[in-house]
Amino acid sequence: MNDRSTIPAAPSEADAAFVRSLRVLYVEDQEEIRELLARFLTRRVARLDVAEDGEEGAQKFVAGEYDVVVTDIKMPRLDGLEMIERIKATGRSVPIIVVTAYSDRDFLLRAIELGVDRYVTKPVDPDLLVHAIQEATRERARQRDLLAAQRRILEILQQTVMALGRAIEMRDPYIDGHQKRVSLLAEAIGRELGMAPDEIEGIRFAALIHDIGSIRIPSEIICRPGPLNPMEYAIVKGHPKAGFELVQEVDFPWPIGEMILQHHERLDGSGYPRGLKGDEILPAARILAVADVVEAMSSHRPYRPALGIAKAQEELQSGRGRLFDPAAVDACIRILDARPDILSAKRPD
Repeated sequence: MNDRSTIPAAPSEADAAFVRSLRVLYVEDQEEIRELLARFLTRRVARLDVAEDGEEGAQKFVAGEYDVVVTDIKMPRLDGLEMIERIKATGRSVPIIVVTAYSDRDFLLRAIELGVDRYVTKPVDPDLLVHAIQEATRERARQRDLLAAQRRILEILQQTVMALGRAIEMRDPYIDGHQKRVSLLAEAIGRELGMAPDEIEGIRFAALIHDIGSIRIPSEIICRPGPLNPMEYAIVKGHPKAGFELVQEVDFPWPIGEMILQHHERLDGSGYPRGLKGDEILPAARILAVADVVEAMSSHRPYRPALGIAKAQEELQSGRGRLFDPAAVDACIRILDARPDILSAKRPD
């Protein structure tokens, strides 16, 4: 956020046309300033709505649609800062420009904390104000475009991740759908624990490919109907590390590689591959471990029939606080009691 202390160059036709497309809410309690700037702005924007104080400004914002808000700070009834807080609370993201005097430093610092986009100092130069409106709205548009591009990249990444997960499971009919079911349960545990949406999304992503390292395990070992010898078991235990190595160069928004690497670690250090203990294990990996155990025990495997949800719950309870994170265990059991069909549910691709 900044103030422009020099008069900008005359706007180009494109700049002027852009400003003429904008819907502006202007809030100012001083009548002389309000009328002067309102006359100036009316000739340059698509629509200008004027409010005499923060209370009226907040009401008009809620009732209307605006591309930018221009507001004074010190006003009766509801000052500019309180109005900005109300605007932010609506969840609608629009650039906000504050108009202030140099004596309003404390108020200006608070405005910066609230996330205003620009400020213009009094006495207001109308051309500077229009320039600030233009810059703030264009910058916000660029941010929206960037976020849209990031969301699209994330969607493509998700589709790629799910394709990888399906490729892994095609090698072994016994684990068909395993990673998706683990993902559903891990996501539900995260929600039950009150985790942030972004953290939950990271857990879901990791769960969808947590066994990606098994692609390095020979098919004859994966599908072996009987017990494995020590060498074969050592190969199987290498799949978390192999999975980590496969994805470590991918720039995920979350520590997906570490989640994959740690999903067989246990609180007492008896897990693998690194024998991590307690808080050395990522919270997300602890959730993934619980979901993985429950789904694995509830499903058929080449070497045994499905053991069922009840047996899986017994396993969790016996390892609660020793092998498995107690909060994750408790959350998982609550979910299984409330939604016993969760592991048979289907999530759309």
